[in-house]
Amino acid sequence: MAAPSVKLDPDSLVARIIEELRANPDAQTLLLRALLTDEFLGMPVRLERVEAAVSDLRVDTIELKSRVEELNATTARLESNVEELNATTTGLKSDVASLKGLALEVRMPKMVRSRLSQELGLRHARMMTTLLQEMAPELAKPVEDALDSGVISDEQEVRINATDVILRAQRKTDRSLVWVAVEASNTIDRNDIERVRQSANALGAVFQQDALAAVIGYRIHTRDQERADRAGVHTIIVPEGS
Repeated sequence: MAAPSVKLDPDSLVARIIEELRANPDAQTLLLRALLTDEFLGMPVRLERVEAAVSDLRVDTIELKSRVEELNATTARLESNVEELNATTTGLKSDVASLKGLALEVRMPKMVRSRLSQELGLRHARMMTTLLQEMAPELAKPVEDALDSGVISDEQEVRINATDVILRAQRKTDRSLVWVAVEASNTIDRNDIERVRQSANALGAVFQQDALAAVIGYRIHTRDQERADRAGVHTIIVPEGS
């Protein structure tokens, strides 16, 4: 007759199982397979795969950051190149405008006498100085004397010498003598108007005669046209290429 089995309390049973497992390590795997499902047993493998995937993702993230930095550097270089191109374009536009203005100043003596004579009612207009012509004695000597006697200031003498064109003429109406100061510019602006007004005032002081002021150019903004009208400066607009 078999001896009756002795029931162990749960704590004692677990303690005995642990003791047996420690004495027989090979039994641990068998016990785990008996107690755990295949899905749970496969978790270490899946965990390794997840860790490998995370590691790959970190590598990809580092490479992506590197590429973003390279892209930012490339973008910065492109922006710098665009700024340099814009500056170059602006400089070229300025140079072209200056060349146009210079060309106008060179051609001006050929057109200004007839245009001024028509628009200001002049006759016998004679060039007294231009960019390509030194001051005629009839202008240079009186200016020098006026400076020596204090009639005009050093600044006024300099302004007369810097004027693009100065001519002397007669009015058609009464044959009175008149002097005309002329400034040429690609686009007539405030500076041109102020300079030529100063030139005319200085000439009037030198000769104690009427002195007119005129500007000639390809274009003028409305505000500068109004400014010229207030200053008593005549404006002559010529077509480009004329």
